[in-house]
Amino acid sequence: MNCWNRTGQTVVGAVIFGAVMMAAPLGAQAPGSEDGARPVSLREAIELAGKNSPAAVSARGLDRNAAAARRQAIGSYVPNVNLSAGSGRTQGTTINNFNGQLTSLSGNPWSYNNGLALNVEVFDGGRRFSEIKRIRATADVADLSAVSARFDASLQVKQQFYAALAARESSAAAKAQLEQAEQQLKASGARLAAGVATKSDSLRSAILVGNARLAVLTAANDLRVANASLTRIAGSAALITASPEDTLDTPLTLPTEDELAVLATDGPAVRLATSNVAVARAARRSQRSTYLPTLTMAYNYAFSQNSGGFVGRNLLLVGGDNASRQTFNFNIAYQLYNGFSRESQTVQADVALTNAEAQLRDAQLAARENLTFFVRSLENAQARVQVQLQAIAASEEDLRVQQQRYALGASTLLDLLTSQTQLNQARQALIQARLDGRIARAQLSALVGREL
Repeated sequence: MNCWNRTGQTVVGAVIFGAVMMAAPLGAQAPGSEDGARPVSLREAIELAGKNSPAAVSARGLDRNAAAARRQAIGSYVPNVNLSAGSGRTQGTTINNFNGQLTSLSGNPWSYNNGLALNVEVFDGGRRFSEIKRIRATADVADLSAVSARFDASLQVKQQFYAALAARESSAAAKAQLEQAEQQLKASGARLAAGVATKSDSLRSAILVGNARLAVLTAANDLRVANASLTRIAGSAALITASPEDTLDTPLTLPTEDELAVLATDGPAVRLATSNVAVARAARRSQRSTYLPTLTMAYNYAFSQNSGGFVGRNLLLVGGDNASRQTFNFNIAYQLYNGFSRESQTVQADVALTNAEAQLRDAQLAARENLTFFVRSLENAQARVQVQLQAIAASEEDLRVQQQRYALGASTLLDLLTSQTQLNQARQALIQARLDGRIARAQLSALVGREL
């Protein structure tokens, strides 16, 4: 019987040693330096994203285009000005119409001319005025698009930043789990050697160590992925990671739900939809101006001379015997029929306005819906944090008692492992609750258009 015990203990010891050696390389793969990532604060990561994210760069480009279009619309009230000047030389022979003989060209072979032309649309049915209003509304859309892009980029940065924090917290929890599992493995091995524990206890302890090492590896890989995502969103050339100093939650008190509701109704999404309605209205007014006549005024001046060079006279003044001409023209035009093109464009403008108004209404309703969801999510996450903190304290005490009972032989290893599992689950639930709360706060900030 004693021989069987010694043989069984030897076999179990070999199994335990093999299990630990198989798990050890997994833990050795977990990097401690986070691949050389540079720690950055949340504010710095948001600033990087605001400068480098494609959406932010595109929004700034829209703003520049809108400014250029606004200048062009205002410039349409100023007459178009064209200056022209030229010179030529003519030589050779010509046929005399009276006698049919060739005669040489006489006079100065050189000729010079210049001219000035001004053209302005005096009346266009209000099209230019409507275009200015449309372009101003488009500029507002560009500005609001830049604001919206900045908050969207900020939200994405915060999500990845908080994911990196959660991965780091999971790594710390996994290391604590591994430390407890290794201590339990030593205790099980000692009890097995003393003959007061079963082979199952030692095998279970070895498996627990392996699972803990896998948890450490998983958390390290999650942190790598979160760092890579954060680096891409921030547009950083060097790998960055969330600074450990930003692991604490913001202690600021949120506004009341009524105050948040007022902010949400004037958030970036609603303001952008409102500006789109203004653009559609101005576009419709501009299109309806095509049913009115247009009046244009033109002025032209032309001057020419034949000499060996320019004489000492102003090119835009009448010069002695040289030819010159000045004309004023007023033209009125009205398009009676163009194949129902105006009617089709009018219908398109009306449909665009109807769609913009529907999108504004939906944006307002979506703001209310998202506000309710984000506020409830934040409140739920904060409540879960408090519950899980209490659960961790209770699980740690229960684990301490079970360890003492197991050491005295008053409980089984299964009871001890159950307590350990409950503690691990409580830690992970706390990490997830903190992550959900941080993301809900970030979503609220993006919704109302201000940092909370």
